[in-house]
Amino acid sequence: MNFIKAGKRWLLVCLCSFAPALHAATITVDCDAGNTINSVFATVKPGDTVLVSGTCKEQVSIPPEITRVTFDGQKKTTIQHPGGTASSPHALYNRGKEITIKNFTVTGGQDGIHLSGPASAVIDGNVVVKNSGRGIHIDKGSIARILNTTVQESGSIGIDVTGASYAYIGVFIPRVPTLSPNIIRNNGGPGVNIERTSGAWIVGNTISNNKESGIAVHRNSHADVVGNVINANDGDAITVSYNGGVNLSSETRRDGPNKTESGQSNAGAAIRCMIGGFVEGPAGSLVGAKGGNVFEHGCVDRITK
Repeated sequence: MNFIKAGKRWLLVCLCSFAPALHAATITVDCDAGNTINSVFATVKPGDTVLVSGTCKEQVSIPPEITRVTFDGQKKTTIQHPGGTASSPHALYNRGKEITIKNFTVTGGQDGIHLSGPASAVIDGNVVVKNSGRGIHIDKGSIARILNTTVQESGSIGIDVTGASYAYIGVFIPRVPTLSPNIIRNNGGPGVNIERTSGAWIVGNTISNNKESGIAVHRNSHADVVGNVINANDGDAITVSYNGGVNLSSETRRDGPNKTESGQSNAGAAIRCMIGGFVEGPAGSLVGAKGGNVFEHGCVDRITK
């Protein structure tokens, strides 16, 4: 009898633990019919999915109390900042936790997607294009996973990680073997910038034709940079400075070294280190028109063949 009672209690606990999933809702937003994404925040619950379609001419601001919600543009939705609104300049501003943002085109903001936190999000399968400032900006202790996304034609940095934040760029977590590469190109500053005590895994991406370095790591920040194609940037392929550090290999991944494709040399150095930085790991085949690996006095050079 005690065994039966215990079994019933266990079953009740299991059913209760799965209750949120059983009651998850799918909410439809058709911006072309006059609906807005912002209108769902008053009713959306953890586990819900919001399916969006059309051109959403609004500044989307996800509040901090929103958790575990998926916003899916279904590859047929544009979030277009309406212009003006100096107090809300970013096209998609997220302060929520465990938010999934996928399959949107995001355009017209100062930043395309801005995480301010601490916030957390999976940014998957989007096109972030023609924003006047940064394509994706992550700050104030936020965490982002940026996967299968194109970030291009931003006015300054493509992907910016700052303020004690962390980003997985091209990989969900290091121990998941499948890559989810991003394309980061034609931005007005570095392709990827990691600064101010932040960190990143940057794995398997194509980073090209940016107006400054392909990847910049500085101001006491660190990045694992593995298996990327870094082509034709106007600065270095990789710049490390101000006590920043870069590892060019990983104990947990086998994606091979970074490379520059033939005829696609970066305009600066392949790897440049300044002001107390360090670089460790295999050099790969990165190419810079102004030299291979350029290390100033005070940098730690642990590059291997």
